[in-house]
Amino acid sequence: MKEPDLDHLESGQQSRRLRWDWILPVFYRPRRTLEQITLQERPVWLAPLLLLTILTIAHILLTAPARQAEAQMSAAPPPVMDYYTPEQRAQFEQGLAAGQGFVFIYLFPLLGGILGVWLSWLLLGSILHLALTLSGSRSTSALAFNLSAFAFLPAALRLVVRTTYTLISGRAIQSPGLSGFVAPEADGVLPFLHSALSFVDLYFLWTVALLLIGVAKLPGLNRNRARVATLITAVILLALMALPGFLGAKLGQLSAGSNGPIFF
Repeated sequence: MKEPDLDHLESGQQSRRLRWDWILPVFYRPRRTLEQITLQERPVWLAPLLLLTILTIAHILLTAPARQAEAQMSAAPPPVMDYYTPEQRAQFEQGLAAGQGFVFIYLFPLLGGILGVWLSWLLLGSILHLALTLSGSRSTSALAFNLSAFAFLPAALRLVVRTTYTLISGRAIQSPGLSGFVAPEADGVLPFLHSALSFVDLYFLWTVALLLIGVAKLPGLNRNRARVATLITAVILLALMALPGFLGAKLGQLSAGSNGPIFF
């Protein structure tokens, strides 16, 4: 069966916003596909974001039983429970029940996961556009957001791998990315490093590689400047993504990288 030629697109195809036909070629033919994406003057970012949103919802729903089981296992009563009054015991038990209920197992993770997909894309597109503009590029913001959306597609594979692992093992990944090399309870800057490393994995590096390929296709921009701008964008994005996990760990409420893919 003959593959569709990405170099020959009809005008009707070019005007489409939902470019599902570019999703798979991003993985096995990235240079030609990203070149076509950088030629678009109108937004074509919707298809990859819809795919990531759907996979995020599926991941959260399918892994909910494992997260609920872990919540039940970690809900051991404190040693001083014997000294609690009946009212305090009732409040403690109500808190445990709420932590294992629909809101914490389904609703909050769904809202956080969907928000993470779109917020990560908005941050990446905005920072990339600013960095390229400062490097001398005259590309539009639409190009930066289009490229960012398709460059995020490796996260779709991450979602599939994490979901499959959780369904098979019955437990969620506890130390995502490279976070296992740094203890979260360490002092100083190490908790921030732990949070940042939780996002550094094969799929994040794959995203950076796709961005480097895409910006190299921009006309009128020195390739070395484009690469430096892209790497600076990746570092800034990583720092911004690590900040909520770091602050949450400091407050004792969250573990870095625990909320899934894409604030991621």
